[in-house]
Amino acid sequence: MCDNAIREQTLDEIAEEAGGYVSYTPGVPLVVDADYRAMSKYCIEKGIKPMDLTDEEYSMFLYDEPLVYA
Repeated sequence: MCDNAIREQTLDEIAEEAGGYVSYTPGVPLVVDADYRAMSKYCIEKGIKPMDLTDEEYSMFLYDEPLVYA
Protein backbone atom coordinates (compact mmCIF):
# COMPACT_ATOMS: atom_id res chain seq x y z
CA MET A 1 0.00 0.00 0.00
CA CYS A 2 1.47 3.37 -0.98
CA ASP A 3 1.80 6.33 1.42
CA ASN A 4 -1.15 8.18 -0.16
CA ALA A 5 -3.44 5.16 0.21
CA ILE A 6 -2.42 4.78 3.86
CA ARG A 7 -2.96 8.51 4.46
CA GLU A 8 -6.40 8.38 2.82
CA GLN A 9 -7.38 5.33 4.85
CA THR A 10 -6.26 7.07 8.04
CA LEU A 11 -8.25 10.20 7.10
CA ASP A 12 -11.33 8.07 6.48
CA GLU A 13 -10.95 6.53 9.94
CA ILE A 14 -10.47 9.97 11.52
CA ALA A 15 -13.52 11.31 9.68
CA GLU A 16 -15.62 8.39 10.86
CA GLU A 17 -14.51 8.90 14.46
CA ALA A 18 -15.00 12.66 14.26
CA GLY A 19 -18.48 12.31 12.82
CA GLY A 20 -17.85 14.24 9.64
CA TYR A 21 -15.58 15.25 6.82
CA VAL A 22 -11.96 16.18 7.43
CA SER A 23 -9.39 17.38 4.94
CA TYR A 24 -5.64 16.90 4.98
CA THR A 25 -3.15 19.75 4.81
CA PRO A 26 0.46 18.54 5.04
CA GLY A 27 2.23 19.77 8.17
CA VAL A 28 -0.94 21.06 9.83
CA PRO A 29 -2.69 19.02 12.55
CA LEU A 30 -6.30 18.04 11.88
CA VAL A 31 -8.67 19.84 14.24
CA VAL A 32 -12.32 18.84 14.32
CA ASP A 33 -14.43 21.12 16.48
CA ALA A 34 -17.97 20.02 15.60
CA ASP A 35 -20.02 16.95 14.72
CA TYR A 36 -20.53 17.79 11.06
CA ARG A 37 -22.62 14.71 10.26
CA ALA A 38 -25.16 15.58 12.96
CA MET A 39 -25.15 19.19 11.78
CA SER A 40 -25.77 18.11 8.19
CA LYS A 41 -28.63 15.82 9.24
CA TYR A 42 -30.17 18.65 11.30
CA CYS A 43 -29.96 21.06 8.37
CA ILE A 44 -31.56 18.57 5.99
CA GLU A 45 -34.41 17.98 8.45
CA LYS A 46 -34.93 21.74 8.86
CA GLY A 47 -34.52 22.45 5.13
CA ILE A 48 -31.75 25.00 5.68
CA LYS A 49 -28.12 25.37 4.64
CA PRO A 50 -25.38 25.01 7.29
CA MET A 51 -24.35 28.63 6.77
CA ASP A 52 -27.87 29.68 7.82
CA LEU A 53 -27.58 28.15 11.30
CA THR A 54 -27.89 30.58 14.17
CA ASP A 55 -25.07 30.75 16.70
CA GLU A 56 -27.27 28.90 19.16
CA GLU A 57 -28.00 26.11 16.67
CA TYR A 58 -24.33 25.83 15.66
CA SER A 59 -23.23 25.59 19.29
CA MET A 60 -25.39 22.46 19.69
CA PHE A 61 -22.89 20.58 17.50
CA LEU A 62 -19.60 21.81 19.01
CA TYR A 63 -17.47 19.36 20.95
CA ASP A 64 -16.54 20.37 24.49
CA GLU A 65 -12.92 19.82 23.50
CA PRO A 66 -11.85 19.81 19.82
CA LEU A 67 -10.42 16.59 18.42
CA VAL A 68 -6.81 17.16 17.33
CA TYR A 69 -4.89 14.71 15.15
CA ALA A 70 -1.22 15.45 14.58
